[in-house]
This record gives sequence, C-alpha cells and structure tokens, in this order.
Amino acid sequence: MVMLKHVSDGWSGGNDVFRSRLRATTLAAVAVVGVAAAPAVAQAHPGARGAAAGRSMVVGLGHFVYDEPNTVGHRIWFGVYAVTASDGSAHGQFRYRHEQADGTLAAQGWADVTCLRVTGNVAVFTAIVPEGQSSVKNHGFYVKIIDGGRGPDQIVDAQATNGSERPPTGCIDPETELPPGLPSRPRYPILVGGYAVHAAKVPPLEGRERPQP
Repeated sequence: MVMLKHVSDGWSGGNDVFRSRLRATTLAAVAVVGVAAAPAVAQAHPGARGAAAGRSMVVGLGHFVYDEPNTVGHRIWFGVYAVTASDGSAHGQFRYRHEQADGTLAAQGWADVTCLRVTGNVAVFTAIVPEGQSSVKNHGFYVKIIDGGRGPDQIVDAQATNGSERPPTGCIDPETELPPGLPSRPRYPILVGGYAVHAAKVPPLEGRERPQP
C-alpha cells in the first residue's frame, strides 16, 4: 500500500510524492483458513452471493508481493467484505497485514469501509482506520480490485496517512483519480487467494475490464 504525500492535505508518501510503505492486510483467522481451502475467499462465505442479490459487493482475501523501491519482496495480505446498502451507502470491513521481505511483521490491523463502487468486474473501495485503532493517525486505504474470473485477480492500492484532517472517505480509483501531481499506481497480480466482485447491475461482457498481462 502506498503512502501519498501532500503536506497541505494530509496525503503522505515517498519518492517525494509516493512511497510504497503500506500498512498491509489480513482478514480474520477464519478467512485465512478459507483461502487455504479454496482459491477464492468468497467460498469461505457461503451466503455471500445470495446476500448480494440486488447489491454491489466485493469479498475475499488475497496475497501479493510489492516490487517497488524500499518495498521489494514485501508480502501483503488484503481482506475485505464490503456491500452497498439499499440507500447506496457502503459498509463492511477491510483487514490488512504487511510483512517485510524477511517475514518480519511491519503492520496489521483493520479499517471501516466507507465507500464501494462496482462496475462490471471492477470494485473500487475506500476504508478508513478508526481513530485509536492504530498508532497511525488519519489513515485511509484506497483500493481497486479487478476480478479476473478464471484468470488471476489484480489489485491496485494507495494510502493516505498522518494528515492533520480525516482523509477522504469517498471512492478514489488509485489508477486514475489520485490528487493532481501524484502518479497512478501499478497493478499487482494476486498470488494466493482471490476476490469475488458482484455488480448490482451486471453490464455486457464487452464492458468488463480485463486484467493486464
């Protein structure tokens, strides 16, 4: 996960504007067991698809590895269960675990989902760490998940942290909607686990975004 930095607005991060130093993920122990038993974590939630009828939803737990300056080989777990309510609002929980290349735990914790936007096989969501849950202040995760279907899923992530004000709670696509001056984030393939993305109104197949090689 990335840390963005703008002294004025609370976005913090590296390489001047963007540093890959995330606060990574972990879904509860029960979800981890689900990943070990099946490639898609949605299978660890038997009623997930039925509960999502008529609502947008993303659920799963995935593991990927960073390949950026200062975080090469860092292992990340992101777990999420997020669904839209009848009024269009979103709720759910996001969990993260970040291990350094040598296996040392760098960070782990959870955040409340505040926004979910699903289009076809792509889910964009925001999760904010509650005040007092972590030593990090005003911490926000901005995540994009591309459900690869029979192929590998992909994930894009960005982070805001340590600002003087609460970070934005709306959905922000880390590939196309970051604040001006910040580069878009790279996609990472999910190596273990996976995600299920459900759109309330499924668009035609030709409208689905396909994972990049």
